[in-house]
Amino acid sequence: MNASSNRADHAALCARVAAGLSDWGYGERELIERRVEQELAPFGEADLDRFAARLAQTHADWGFHPHDPIARRVSRLAHTLVLQAGSELSCAESLEIARRRPVFVVANHLSYVDANVLDALIAAAGYADVADKLTVLVGPKVYLLPVRRLASMCFGAIKIPQSQSHASGDAVMPRREVARLAVETLKSVETRHKAGDHVFIFIEGTRSRTGAMQRVLAASSRYFESEDAVIVPIGLWGTERLVPLDQDKVVPARVSARAGAAVPAADLFARGGGRRPVMADALGFLIADLLPREYRGVYGQVTDALEPARELASTFSS
Repeated sequence: MNASSNRADHAALCARVAAGLSDWGYGERELIERRVEQELAPFGEADLDRFAARLAQTHADWGFHPHDPIARRVSRLAHTLVLQAGSELSCAESLEIARRRPVFVVANHLSYVDANVLDALIAAAGYADVADKLTVLVGPKVYLLPVRRLASMCFGAIKIPQSQSHASGDAVMPRREVARLAVETLKSVETRHKAGDHVFIFIEGTRSRTGAMQRVLAASSRYFESEDAVIVPIGLWGTERLVPLDQDKVVPARVSARAGAAVPAADLFARGGGRRPVMADALGFLIADLLPREYRGVYGQVTDALEPARELASTFSS
């Protein structure tokens, strides 16, 4: 293939990516195309071919999918175009521990772009080295559209079945198949954690329809039973305005996040008497404590059922 053909293929790919981002609300197509061309200029033919192939196919298989460097560049560029002034991750120093060892990151869930926004905010806060090692648990709905598949390739991703208590439409699967894939997911999480990745989990199991936190899935506590697991909670708000519930396009918005102190999972289990539901709800409170009151949802008050978890979470409050 000659140089002119390479340039044509490069331009066509940039135009395709820009069209997808523009259609999804990231800005005027010609402007995005110029920016995308600048970002992708350092990449060679093999990189572009690999990116194009994965963009078409990456949704097909369950389990782990490594990040793509082109997708990461495009995602972070795209979010500079829609995250308004004042968007930031506060208390980012809580991520210092992630420079020394792999951690689990847990957060509330408001929109389809939450993981990409947090990747961009973490990088902007001076922790791009931490963001570069993220592996995110994502459900099958993330792969429905090419632009979402592109977004999922920004980081390592483990495609998992959605919890059957929250699944709808094509996400509903036979329980036996869900159980099999759940075992495979646990293995994938353990493998990525041992490999040094920071495994990122939205522990409510689905995005909130109201902006307020839902109850954390008790089963999520299984991910943190690996030896020496450390958990960093993050509270996120504003992405429900970035991708409003009644539409599937991005609207420029100010987004905020706050990181909490790292928590040794073994201590959480020990102080909680090994009770998975109590541990899961304690993580819910630790996330909610980082959020404005209107986002705390079920963790904005202490009921009899949640009192043990509130007490457990309070032992880790600074």
